[in-house]
Amino acid sequence: MSNIARTAKCILFWMLLCVSVLYQSVFAQNPTLGKLTVTGLVQDEDGYSMPGVYVQLKGTNLGTSTGTSGEYSVEVLPEDVLVFTFMGMETQEIPVNGRTIIDVTLKADAVVLDEVVAIGYGKSSRSLLTNSITKVSSDEFEHTPQQDVLAQLQGKVPGLSLQVTSGQPGATSNMFIRGGTTTGVSSDTPLIIIDGVVSQSLRAIQDMNPADIESMEVLKDAASTAIYGARAANGIILVTTKTGKTGKAKVNFRYTIGIDQQPMKLDLLNARDYIYLTRKAVYEDPRADDVIKNRFLSGSFGMSTGNAFDAPNTLEFLDVFINNYGQDFVANLIENKGWQTMDDPVTGRKLIFQDNDFQNATYKTALKHEYDFNVSGGNDKFTYYASLRHLNQDGIVRGTWYKNYSIAFNGSYQISKAWKIFSKATLNVGDRNTMSNAVNSLQRAMFMPPTYRLYYEDGTPAPGEGMASFRPRPYENYYKTKYSTNTQYRVGFQVGAEWNIIDGLTFAPTLYYSSSEGITSGFEALNETTGTEIRPASAAHQYNGHIQTDVVLSYDKKFRKNHIGAVVGATYTKDNQFALNGSGSGASTDLIPTLNATADTTQRASSTMTREAMLSYFGRVSYNYDEKYIASVSLRADGSSKFAENHRWGYFPGASVAWNMHKESFYSPAKKVMNKFKIRASWGMAGNNSLSLANSHGQYGITGTTYLGEVGILNTVLGNADLLWETTESYDVGLDLGFFNGRIELILDAYNKITYNRLYDKKLPSTTGYGSIKCNYGSLGTKGIELELNAVPVSTKNFTWNLGFNFTFYRTVILKQPDNGELKNRIGGNYVYDPETGEDVKVGGFAEGERFGSRYAYHAIGVYQTDEEAALAPYDEQAKGRKKYAGDTIWEDRNNDGYINAKDMVFMGYIRPDKMGGITNEFKYKGLSVRIVMDYAMGHVINNGNLGYGLASIRNNFNTFGAALRDCWTPENPNAKYPRFTPMSDSDYGLKNFARSGEGIGSSTSGQTNTSMFYHKGDYLAFREVSVSYDFPTNLIKKIRIKGLQLFGGVYNIGYVTAYDGMSPELYLGYDYGYYPKPREYSFGVNITF
Repeated sequence: MSNIARTAKCILFWMLLCVSVLYQSVFAQNPTLGKLTVTGLVQDEDGYSMPGVYVQLKGTNLGTSTGTSGEYSVEVLPEDVLVFTFMGMETQEIPVNGRTIIDVTLKADAVVLDEVVAIGYGKSSRSLLTNSITKVSSDEFEHTPQQDVLAQLQGKVPGLSLQVTSGQPGATSNMFIRGGTTTGVSSDTPLIIIDGVVSQSLRAIQDMNPADIESMEVLKDAASTAIYGARAANGIILVTTKTGKTGKAKVNFRYTIGIDQQPMKLDLLNARDYIYLTRKAVYEDPRADDVIKNRFLSGSFGMSTGNAFDAPNTLEFLDVFINNYGQDFVANLIENKGWQTMDDPVTGRKLIFQDNDFQNATYKTALKHEYDFNVSGGNDKFTYYASLRHLNQDGIVRGTWYKNYSIAFNGSYQISKAWKIFSKATLNVGDRNTMSNAVNSLQRAMFMPPTYRLYYEDGTPAPGEGMASFRPRPYENYYKTKYSTNTQYRVGFQVGAEWNIIDGLTFAPTLYYSSSEGITSGFEALNETTGTEIRPASAAHQYNGHIQTDVVLSYDKKFRKNHIGAVVGATYTKDNQFALNGSGSGASTDLIPTLNATADTTQRASSTMTREAMLSYFGRVSYNYDEKYIASVSLRADGSSKFAENHRWGYFPGASVAWNMHKESFYSPAKKVMNKFKIRASWGMAGNNSLSLANSHGQYGITGTTYLGEVGILNTVLGNADLLWETTESYDVGLDLGFFNGRIELILDAYNKITYNRLYDKKLPSTTGYGSIKCNYGSLGTKGIELELNAVPVSTKNFTWNLGFNFTFYRTVILKQPDNGELKNRIGGNYVYDPETGEDVKVGGFAEGERFGSRYAYHAIGVYQTDEEAALAPYDEQAKGRKKYAGDTIWEDRNNDGYINAKDMVFMGYIRPDKMGGITNEFKYKGLSVRIVMDYAMGHVINNGNLGYGLASIRNNFNTFGAALRDCWTPENPNAKYPRFTPMSDSDYGLKNFARSGEGIGSSTSGQTNTSMFYHKGDYLAFREVSVSYDFPTNLIKKIRIKGLQLFGGVYNIGYVTAYDGMSPELYLGYDYGYYPKPREYSFGVNITF
């Protein structure tokens, strides 16, 4: 039995025990001695009843909430004091004095929208916050259209950039906060903390039930993140899940159905246009001699004839088919089986062929079904929240899908006035089927010439071109995908207590355990593309376990106008990783798709095991005087086993101050217009320990040989015992402004952060026997500004308009590099000609004082119209001096030296946007709510390599875009946008009209198309969501004994306003060579509350 299975059983037992306690607590009669039952009604100043007001017994955690009519009931002692709190209202403390009826009127606070925000090891009201923190409430996760809950942060958090690199169901996203701290998006992932548990990866949050989330807080400045020390340099996302509230049991059920579609269909040629274009182009191409023409026209390509009826390629001359198979047979193909005929543009003879749409064979309309059930409630002693959820989501690419099953339980029990215990447990099972290589499936396979068959006559899938690395989706699914399994088990468990030692002093110990276990297997049935490796099979088992212990002592006390808060504590974490991998081939049957059927001589197995630990101490002291002058200081010390003993400990301080100017007496005249004016500033340091044990301690392996009769052991990774903690220091200043009594809220931030002692891989000479060693060197700096606006432009009795807008601008530059003798210590790059100075200058790569991620390309300035004009072309080094013809690209010779080379490349832009934000509009009329959500990004460029790949016929045997038929040069179309099209590979035949290498300063992926023809601005405005919900009036639904009924629907990922002509402008890698697109989703559902 696996560790996960055993843990899951323990959690289920714990849940049953909690449910038993729940039953006893909710339904059993508890004796009360000397107590009074106090009842009452809570209203606002206008006389309206106020549901949801928290009524707490002062000095304890006991309390209740008012019902839908503002009523409450609570058991107290005659001498107790009741505390009434509600967001945006002034807190009231009322002594009982033996009374049994206490009605209360709450008054509006001076700052209406003073929300409570989670901070490190505590909470704070927004008015007392000294840091840069953005809160995202549970409303954003109510109708999440996809599994990835992080996608709901897009455009809603200033400074947070999210890149969804795949629309595959269950796929993970890349995200970074305030530009990150490295030069790679995937390395800038913020630290995720879920209910106090340090998450092992983004998957932990991306697999969780969105309906369980109460709120997310994004901590951005180092003063707020410093108390978490290690790994906090990239920012922190605090996730708080829902808990039960006192009151009657609340049961909620939600069902959602979604319809996902391919957002944009690529303009690929059908078979008729493909045959016409390719055969005519190669025949008329002056660069193609008779050998080349014969190779394409009657060889082994999609436009080639000479194919038998049952061959993968269906193109042949009609008279050949009639001679070989008979008139009736061919007539049946044309009349009943969809075969087509056309005139050959080369010979004039009739051709016969199938027209197969490989794009339709790749994509489909997909369905999503989601079921969510939760129950919550409690009394003065016990609160509980439990949820069940199942998601079944098909992908828009055939053969991809994601299924998720989750269980969660949060409970608390008040043992006495001083002691409270709580526990949380989760079980999550994710089952998915994915593509192993998106480029192979969504570019190479989908661009298969449409003359290739999709299916043989017996209904089995055909292999297309017959390449093992990429096959049509039906073929891939039939022989490989359907045998794959990929299941992830995640469990989480925590138990803790709160001891209210004296008024204001609390001790909270907590024990956490979380783990993930992945079990995968793969098999490929015997088929005509596998080659020498028959029936390959694989299996893997990965386990990651996390144990965490927190002890926290908190003090919070108010002495007249002086308010002091303090936190001290310690954390110990231990992480264990284990991986087992096996492979084999040569099975004698498809009926046993497991390793045990493979040939013994092919079987291989390997395993790895890693243990890491960290011990941390932390503290924070905060003070405010009369809520006017606020200050906070914190310090964390982390000791990590990843570093050698002499550098194991890192220290991370933080400090922040704020001034609520609006609370000063002299400010009173301005309150009618600007009711809030807060100035804040912060400074802090946070760490990054993203390295392996091998980087500091070294790694060893067995050589496979013996020395003096002993097993040989080889040092495979060179350790560096002098590695230091990578540290990010950050300065932040901000303004929190409120206008017209909270109708407009404006938050402004400006920051400057510097990352020191960057961890990087330093290359070593080959004579050392090692490729590189992990070192500390260099620094990276980011400066930026952020703006967040929340407004209520219209608010009447029945209608409300809420508006949210945010904007971010940042700029990251390299401050210090290792000394290497180059100007600006540049690493990488190449020389280009600078027309302003008339000199060659080195650009690109990484250099001090410059942004990273620049892209350069060859500048296309036209097309040669005649052979005579082309004969005068400069020498093209990438084309190796190949003779130019009419229809070839004119490249700008920027230095006029008669050569086209890297020096002639021009600046295209940067791959990451530096301006981004979002706009949210919500309109409410009685029970009707309409949401319109948009987000935007500006400042990046994208190379549409997908288009370039097709126009360049990179693989010779390739379908292409409609642009090749409409917008490429021909003698009849001399003013076309692109040069001459030919099915001859632009790369293989050295034509270099489309496909040009990056020369170290452009894109370096396969099928490089580093020309100005394919670079476009990636600026976009995304229409992310238009949704509608309707809550039925209570007086209509109470007759059927339900408390709430909501119908909802929406459209998500609707489209873009952009100049980019590819599938999506949300790509921050600089190129687009085909990826799994984010689907457009139509979602509908019902939410019922009992």
